[in-house]
Amino acid sequence: MGWLARRTDHDRLRSERVVPLRFAPVEVQIIGRGSLDVLRARNVSTTGLGVYVPHGFEGFDLAQEVELVVTLPGRRPFLARGVIKHLTASNADTRHFGLEFTELADRDRDGLLRYVRSRLG
Repeated sequence: MGWLARRTDHDRLRSERVVPLRFAPVEVQIIGRGSLDVLRARNVSTTGLGVYVPHGFEGFDLAQEVELVVTLPGRRPFLARGVIKHLTASNADTRHFGLEFTELADRDRDGLLRYVRSRLG
C-alpha cells in the first residue's frame, strides 16, 4: 500500500500546475516560425506550461513542435521542445496557450519538479 501511495503522490506532482510568483516569474522563449519576445509562464508543471501571449498568436501552427528556452527563478535557462495544445483568450488583450513538453532532459524535469514542490509548500 505504501508504494501505491508514493506512486500516486509522484504522479500527482507530475501533473500539478503551480502559478509563478509575480516578483519571480518563469520566463519562456519560443523558437519557431516567426519571432516572439520572451514570455511569462501563467502556470508550470513537469509536463508543460501555460504561457501568456499579450500580442496575439494569429497565423501560428498549433500542431508545430517548437524549441523552448525556459528560465526558472534563480536558475540557468534550459532547452526543451514542445507542442502548443490550445489557445485561450484570457481577456480582450491577452491570450494564453497550453504547451506540452515533447522533449525535456531528465535533469531539467527534475528541476521543474523541485520548483513545483517549492511552490506547493
